[in-house]
Amino acid sequence: MEIHGLFYIWHISKKETMNYTLPALLLSLLSSTALAAGVPAVTVKQIGATFMEAPPGREKNLVPFATLGAQESVETHAVIIFQDRLIADIPAFGNDDSKITASAIVPNKPQVSLGTVKASSFRKVSEDGKKTLVSLSISRLPDGGVRGVSFNGYLKLPVATSIARTSVAFQPKVGAKIDVGLGNSVISNIDSTSITLSGDERLMGIAAMKILKADGSTIIAERGGYSRENRTDGTAVSAQWRFSGPISAGKLEVSSYRDLTTVEVPINLIVAKPY
Repeated sequence: MEIHGLFYIWHISKKETMNYTLPALLLSLLSSTALAAGVPAVTVKQIGATFMEAPPGREKNLVPFATLGAQESVETHAVIIFQDRLIADIPAFGNDDSKITASAIVPNKPQVSLGTVKASSFRKVSEDGKKTLVSLSISRLPDGGVRGVSFNGYLKLPVATSIARTSVAFQPKVGAKIDVGLGNSVISNIDSTSITLSGDERLMGIAAMKILKADGSTIIAERGGYSRENRTDGTAVSAQWRFSGPISAGKLEVSSYRDLTTVEVPINLIVAKPY
């Protein structure tokens, strides 16, 4: 534990041991595995936390120098690990309907609701595609003897069973069809180093893309901008891919997620006040 003025900041790492006692029930929540029927096996492992409490009376003159934002916050970090699924690294379009709430643990009283939790907006995925990091935080604690904060709910994640690779002949021209098993995808825009594909929601299943040029060289693409529009006849998606060099004719190799679906990962985590 670090003490900064009248703020108390608690950190856990792999090399540190928690030096306080929690009830057995709370300890059991630090690492949980979902085994519900029809849900892929997934483990949620808590790897760190920060507990920062405001000074008594929230006295502004006692706030440490260089402290930004709220005078207090509780944040926890967890790694979500799938055994037999790949986490799809695809945009969420801001419509993520995950629901995680926080509650303050107070002595001899029911837990006090702290409302909806702020979750990390950018998803970090491991190289093997089976692990992702999630950070959850709240920026207000009730006055009085708070003993900890619980985070409960579910996080929605897109997952797939595997990645399939398909190669097709490629001509860099607007209107050309891209038949890689993702619906009626066409090139709607092109410039020297990027192409934009238009189609339906299946375009979201693209994991990676590269062009094998006629001269034997390869240029690799990374995601650019995405747009999504709901229409009466379905959802229209446009996806831009930016390449590492000038585009020319050759073979287009597209890697796409198989059996792409969204699962709800249960979140049950505790951050205890360390003093």
